[in-house]
Amino acid sequence: MSGRLLAMPLLIINMGGEMAYILQQRLVAQKIPESKSFKVLHDVIRTMYNKKFITALFSPQPVYTNKSVRQVFDRLAHSSIMRLNENSMDKLFDLMSMGFKYQIIRCIGPEQFMDITMNHLDNLFGMVKEEGVIALLDNAKSLVLDTYSNMSQGNLYLLKQTLYGFFEDRKVKVGTIFIIFF
Repeated sequence: MSGRLLAMPLLIINMGGEMAYILQQRLVAQKIPESKSFKVLHDVIRTMYNKKFITALFSPQPVYTNKSVRQVFDRLAHSSIMRLNENSMDKLFDLMSMGFKYQIIRCIGPEQFMDITMNHLDNLFGMVKEEGVIALLDNAKSLVLDTYSNMSQGNLYLLKQTLYGFFEDRKVKVGTIFIIFF
């Protein structure tokens, strides 16, 4: 299968990993009680790795537009008791994009995308404790390994080009994210 049609899973998984790191840092910085922080991260990660969503994500498809990817993350961010205003969501998305873009630009070869993705998934395992959420992460990890580990060098380069194309012309402004709970 062409690398161009398999870029979406890497985009969502890696930007989702960045999202989880940023949310975790902001929850600590804003002194949100541990029980609420735990619930937010579990809810977001559970939704992000829901079997139906992740299976659809791994179906060969063209990369979504920036606007469509942003909508996916809007829904994921608001799948918990947490609420972000538009400005905070803009900043969160910019930070997620900047983090993943920086990582892929630093890659010497496209096979390193697997290392980045596995690192994001492994770090998410450290954020969750519920068996159901851990099973969802295990499923995603298996899908990543099955999909990308035997990909040809040519398809890996098409994947790299596709991911670079997604971030092309993205300018990022950085600020503070405020999290509100209802």
